[in-house]
Amino acid sequence: MDNLEKFIRENRSDFDSGVPSLDVWANLDRHLDSQRPSARVVWMKRLRVAAAVLVLVTAGGLGGAYLTNSSKSVESLADVSPEHAEMERYFSSQVEEKLAKLASYKQDGVVKADIQELDETYNQLKHELENAPEGAEEKIVQAMIETYQTKISILEQVLEKVEKVNPTNPTNLNSTDNEVSL
Repeated sequence: MDNLEKFIRENRSDFDSGVPSLDVWANLDRHLDSQRPSARVVWMKRLRVAAAVLVLVTAGGLGGAYLTNSSKSVESLADVSPEHAEMERYFSSQVEEKLAKLASYKQDGVVKADIQELDETYNQLKHELENAPEGAEEKIVQAMIETYQTKISILEQVLEKVEKVNPTNPTNLNSTDNEVSL
């Protein structure tokens, strides 16, 4: 028999107890307390913290970029497409032309309130277009075009009535008899 086998047979009862003595645990405790965490463990903890911060900053930046780019800035129909830009120029010129013609007649300004109301509606539609979901833009653009058409229609009707009341040259209106009230 060799020495190891002889030792195991002589101390068999000691091997059968499953709990080590308190001295063993005390030695383990002292040994663990005296060890500092290795430099590798410290660096791994720091890298985890840095990675978490990097992920949070990146997610915040991407989220902010998405939110700021998701709202479109629409100043006019020209911002939507070139075709709409041409349409808007045409309607704007028609409105300006009719307003200038109407301004040459003496009238009480009732039309101005209607035009301002239509302008407010147009501005609300622009705001809606900025926040419109995909696919809904065309309906809003159509409503904006209808606003221009309504404005032109109102101006044409007022001009018709003014011209019926006073068919003379509008620049020669100096008397109070020629004032038009709608």
